[in-house]
Amino acid sequence: MIALTRVDFRLIHGQVITRWLKQCDINEIVTIDTQLSQDTFMQDVFKMAAPKGVKIRILSSEQAVLAFQNKEFDRNRIMLLFKNVQELYKTVINGLDLKEIQIGGLGGGPGRKAVNNAITLDQTDADLLLALEKKGISIYLQTTPDYPSEPLKKAVAKL
Repeated sequence: MIALTRVDFRLIHGQVITRWLKQCDINEIVTIDTQLSQDTFMQDVFKMAAPKGVKIRILSSEQAVLAFQNKEFDRNRIMLLFKNVQELYKTVINGLDLKEIQIGGLGGGPGRKAVNNAITLDQTDADLLLALEKKGISIYLQTTPDYPSEPLKKAVAKL
């Protein structure tokens, strides 16, 4: 079952991931990133960063939709991990059925504004996330388990 869907530009990294794995009792991380799915060297780097005993799969958007349709995500307690909102949006529109999405970190850059702790949004990400929310998906921002979550609409109001 999908226990947590998170968007975090750093993907598998340090304490943040370790804490979410424990919090949600995760035993498999499925990273959905089409570019990364074609880069075997970087896949090895991310696999080495994962905690022992946690299965890692790196799929393209299309592979993730097929895996979902084939009920492959029903076998373990899974964290779906996306690098950016665009890949998340594309994957959901193409058939990945999600109930809830956690926004963890989207990086910095021009046009981005910090809206929750260190989480930034720009208008493009905000528009895509709001479109997903209109499909009935609950979306919230939260960096770590001990930091309070914030609903998307409240964060977007700060843009």
